[in-house]
Amino acid sequence: MIRQELNITVKGKKWHVTAFYPVTRYHVNEIMHTLRDLGCDGYSLKRAYMNLSTGQVNNGLTFSNFFSRESVVVFAMSTSPEQYFNLIVHELHHLSVHVAVANGLDLEGEETCYINGDIAQMMFPTIKRLICDCHDKDIDVKLEKHAT
Repeated sequence: MIRQELNITVKGKKWHVTAFYPVTRYHVNEIMHTLRDLGCDGYSLKRAYMNLSTGQVNNGLTFSNFFSRESVVVFAMSTSPEQYFNLIVHELHHLSVHVAVANGLDLEGEETCYINGDIAQMMFPTIKRLICDCHDKDIDVKLEKHAT
């Protein structure tokens, strides 16, 4: 599992994002601990646990604490690179809506779209390794060169 910490600035204030990917049911404890630390409790925490502990693929979740200006976004394993990209876009939409609502932004406005794009750009170096097999070929070539 990869844990990525990101910070964006919205209206001059920091918003912190913790992203987890690719997640399996074996990673549930760390994610639940992070959600609890963020203030997720009761029904939301139980729902997150049920969502993550099944090990279902093509699945994710986004939780935000508007007061502390923090979010957790989780991307489970996926059945294909295309489906993983779909999952990422889906959860990033939830994330950008949370940030926009917390900051009183128009959900149809450009600023909300820029938030989504800014987060996607910060996640890209990690995400590209998970959805593009071209990097595996580079690794294989390098390994073959070192072996000789």
